[in-house]
Amino acid sequence: MAVALVMAVSANAQNPEKGLSWGVETAIGTEWELGVRAQYNFNQYFAWDVLNVKYAYDWDRTKIWGTTFKTHWNEIAITTGVRGFSPTFFNDRMKAFANFDLGYGAMFNNGNTNCFAIDFGVGLYVWKGLYAGYALEALCKNGSHTDHLLRIGYNFTF
Repeated sequence: MAVALVMAVSANAQNPEKGLSWGVETAIGTEWELGVRAQYNFNQYFAWDVLNVKYAYDWDRTKIWGTTFKTHWNEIAITTGVRGFSPTFFNDRMKAFANFDLGYGAMFNNGNTNCFAIDFGVGLYVWKGLYAGYALEALCKNGSHTDHLLRIGYNFTF
């Protein structure tokens, strides 16, 4: 991951039309999440999520719609993936996006479970770098643990 980040930074220095940006985001739903990410834009429609690092906390849940959930899980995920964008609309102020990221995840609750992490999201950039959307995350090992989230974030460009 570190090598990928260095490659993206050096490529950005060579071609100012392509850009590296940093993002911070939080999400709430079946868990609370806080994350940071680096994104390298190839053009206005396609980007590489170079590195995503997220911490999540599943609070005490017992039964929701007849399903019993585990309580008090701490989770981390380190992923990389792709992000696609729509053309801008509404006076060039908004654009839709979708992302798909894969990587490493871990769950901590009286022990450690290493697993495969998947993050899929769709959303809308509503103002400059501010975005909001829906995310589905899964940490998979011998079955899977999925979370549904409302994600809000901000992308900082250089």
